[in-house]
Amino acid sequence: MAELSRELPSEFIEGTTVRAAGNRAINPKLVLTALMLVIASFQLNATMLAPAIGDMASALNTNAGVIGWSSTVFLAVAAALAIFFPPLADKIGRRVTLLISVSFMVVGTVLVLVTSSVAMLMVGRFLQGFCGATFALGNLTLRAILHPKKYGFYIGLVAAINSGVAGIDTLLGGVIVDHAGYKGIFWTILALEVLALICVVAWVPETRVPAASRMDWGGAMTLTGSLWSANMALTFGFGSLGWGNTWTIVAIIAAVVLAVAFVLVERGVADPLVPLPELVKRQTWGVTGTAFFTLASAFSVLMYLIPAVSQDVENGLGMGGTESALLYLTPFSLLGWLLAPFVGKYAPRLGYRAILRAGLLGSIVLITGVVVFGFENRWVLFTLAFLMGATYTAMSNTTLNAMGVLYASPTRPGVLPGLTSAAFNLGAGVGTGVMASFVARNAVAGDITAGYSQAAIVGLVCAVIAFAISLALPAQETTGGEKI
Repeated sequence: MAELSRELPSEFIEGTTVRAAGNRAINPKLVLTALMLVIASFQLNATMLAPAIGDMASALNTNAGVIGWSSTVFLAVAAALAIFFPPLADKIGRRVTLLISVSFMVVGTVLVLVTSSVAMLMVGRFLQGFCGATFALGNLTLRAILHPKKYGFYIGLVAAINSGVAGIDTLLGGVIVDHAGYKGIFWTILALEVLALICVVAWVPETRVPAASRMDWGGAMTLTGSLWSANMALTFGFGSLGWGNTWTIVAIIAAVVLAVAFVLVERGVADPLVPLPELVKRQTWGVTGTAFFTLASAFSVLMYLIPAVSQDVENGLGMGGTESALLYLTPFSLLGWLLAPFVGKYAPRLGYRAILRAGLLGSIVLITGVVVFGFENRWVLFTLAFLMGATYTAMSNTTLNAMGVLYASPTRPGVLPGLTSAAFNLGAGVGTGVMASFVARNAVAGDITAGYSQAAIVGLVCAVIAFAISLALPAQETTGGEKI
């Protein structure tokens, strides 16, 4: 048993060490279960509230646009921490970092439960965003303990959770909000978070990279600040403030200044967070750019725009939370959950890039359908949303998550997965924020229907950009024989 508590080299990833939790042998299935609970906790915070948009707006005396901004805050913080935590975890341990992340998430959830103001909702969602790196950390943990031939299948299961908890999240969210209000959803999330924390302590091994460089705090802070400022600039500019507003201009200037500062910091440190030559490689900007615009398009259409329209009594389809979730959210999530493991299994043989591009093309066609046919026929909208469970959830999301690890530098394995997670969270936040801004601005002008149409066009443009960037991803084969 003493051997189990020792830090031993990973059998599958050079330079990574593994130490079992307590005196227990590492059981990949139990590790997977714990990681899925952690990622499900994060995902519920991102998706389970979709059926509650109307109830939250009513209870907090605000509108759907402002509730959308609370999701933008959550996802922007998640993006920032996705940059900080994975490279830090290379050094201090991924299990320790997971425990820190989940603990902050629990505090944020408790804060949302004890308050009834928009301001404190934003603070609580800010703290919940500390779980933003959970998928990257879980992905790296699985890579260290699994044979390459099993990794794809496992990552498919986790990626399905990362896109929606088999449809149960949104359906349960609809049922809960109809009977107990939006705080009932947060009580459910809190229970899952506590269970996830217990399982991480009991089952997840510690994995780290002893030779990893010291954390580049200057690089992490300037890069995070630049991305955060860019996020705010887009949200303000497309929203009711407009591009000429002082706050929008300040956000733009901050984004540029911090980006320049990031470059200068990286040039001047011995161990940069992201070596500039790595940053300009197609593997880096190709994966992160594709991930950003994929989430800004499909995720935002599915998880914000369609629920908002379906629950709008005066200008939309006038559904309750349960009906909206049952018709538009659960089916696509369930389809993605069923198909993602098969994508993970066959992608190493067929090529991750090929499956990714096929999924992105499919999403372009489906979002075009949303733009052209609008939101008048509930069954046409159902069909379009349902099929995105295959094109977005199963094909695009699964492959992008895996590619963030497969393309990663062996000397800094946590950096690219962290940047990819950040791109996922930031893309979802920016997409949701920009769409919410169009909706809120047009609601003030008395024509919210035009806001819905404009938001759908934003989703289509982002989908086209995602596919264009994916064409730059290079061919590559890993040491385990996986075809990228």
